[in-house]
Amino acid sequence: MSAPLLLRQRIRTLYSEHHCWLSGWLRRKLGCPHAAADASHDTFLKLLAFEELPTLREPRAYLLVTANRLLINQYRRRRVEEETLRSMAILLEDQDQAGPEHLYATRHLLERVLLMLCEELDEKPRRAFLMARVDGLSYAQIAEQLGVSTSSVKQYLAKALAHCHARLLPEASSDV
Repeated sequence: MSAPLLLRQRIRTLYSEHHCWLSGWLRRKLGCPHAAADASHDTFLKLLAFEELPTLREPRAYLLVTANRLLINQYRRRRVEEETLRSMAILLEDQDQAGPEHLYATRHLLERVLLMLCEELDEKPRRAFLMARVDGLSYAQIAEQLGVSTSSVKQYLAKALAHCHARLLPEASSDV
């Protein structure tokens, strides 16, 4: 049996044995059956993206860790979106009537920023940036949570800002 088929078979077995339990656990944690179903589904989709699944002595613990990580990422993404929307609302308050072109440009900018933060940055620079800008943590607090030095945190933030600048203003960075 080929590796992809073997992986799918292992995940199918994992799904049939633990899906109901995971969905129930997520339903209790989230308080919403629809959000729990989505999170459970996303957990198993995440496993399908792997090239190889490790041997699991405690499959439920593995599923919980995977589901929790997905929930944390979802929570952080939602906080970034809310913070960005709040910032955009403040900017728009200063204008009497925003035309459709301006609203489109603002929404497009928001989508690009969220894409950069959530999908294009490496994990540590992204986490450091979100901890600094969304959570309001100091460099020392971020360093402690990430298990790195404060100089590494400064490098991560510089990398995140440089990445955002290069992606948002590509013509400016090509002149440098």
